[in-house]
Amino acid sequence: MNAETIRDAVRSSPFRAFTLRMNHGREFFVPHPELIAVAMTHVYVIDEKTQRGIFLEPFLIASMQLEEDPPEKVSFKKKHPPSQ
Repeated sequence: MNAETIRDAVRSSPFRAFTLRMNHGREFFVPHPELIAVAMTHVYVIDEKTQRGIFLEPFLIASMQLEEDPPEKVSFKKKHPPSQ
């Protein structure tokens, strides 16, 4: 797979989680853009559960599947109680 295709998915707005499938069948789920780094020759993915990282070679990635729905926007604004 082309590293630029993966990079485009990471930079998309809003971000949509995706799964990378390797040629041998192993899968890597990417739920957040901060858990992946993409260079021209390697992709670095961090497993959210184990906090371990692995380097992948883009030419060994067979496919990428985007999740169906992008996550809802999260608002970090404080809610103020109604005025009385």
